[in-house]
Amino acid sequence: MTTRATGFDTVPKEARSFHGGSAGLVTRTLANVVDVVVVAALLAAGYLAVAGVLFLRRGAAFTFPVVSYRLGYTAGFAAWVLYMTFGWRTNGRTYGDYLMGLRVRTMQGADLGGVRALVRALLCGIAPLLLVWVAVSRQQRSVQDLIVGTHVIYDWGGSRREDASEDPIRVGVHVASRVADETDDGHAEPLPRVDGER
Repeated sequence: MTTRATGFDTVPKEARSFHGGSAGLVTRTLANVVDVVVVAALLAAGYLAVAGVLFLRRGAAFTFPVVSYRLGYTAGFAAWVLYMTFGWRTNGRTYGDYLMGLRVRTMQGADLGGVRALVRALLCGIAPLLLVWVAVSRQQRSVQDLIVGTHVIYDWGGSRREDASEDPIRVGVHVASRVADETDDGHAEPLPRVDGER
């Protein structure tokens, strides 16, 4: 029996011509803006959690904690690096990358390891404006990409594939159908008659 394996295409129709290509400056900038908002929201949630604990301990004497510039910058930088490293290490994308259909890969097309993801996150946090190099790079790579050997591609997480295969490991979904039992010579055997059928 031949099994027809069909992979469902999750890439938007309008974006299929870009799928797998290098991402441009505008898309990457928008992804970074989303990530800044996400990190800021996480920091705000952390601040409110600390304030809540202090309120429970101090009661009527509670006042909101004052965050110095140095502490705020350090906490923000650390949160940014951890957030970016986690996203790139686990599946090659942050939430901003996910919304924009981006994924970070090595030049060989492999996933980023932990060290490479961490170094890239540190470089992006220290000098985010180096992203502008994408606009003049022929391969649309930032300075951070050049240093750590990565590139950012359009990847919506799916691709079209239709294959006749006997290997169940190669595909995600199997659609197997047989209209009637077939003999070895490929001819269909007649189905048994039902009582009263001519």
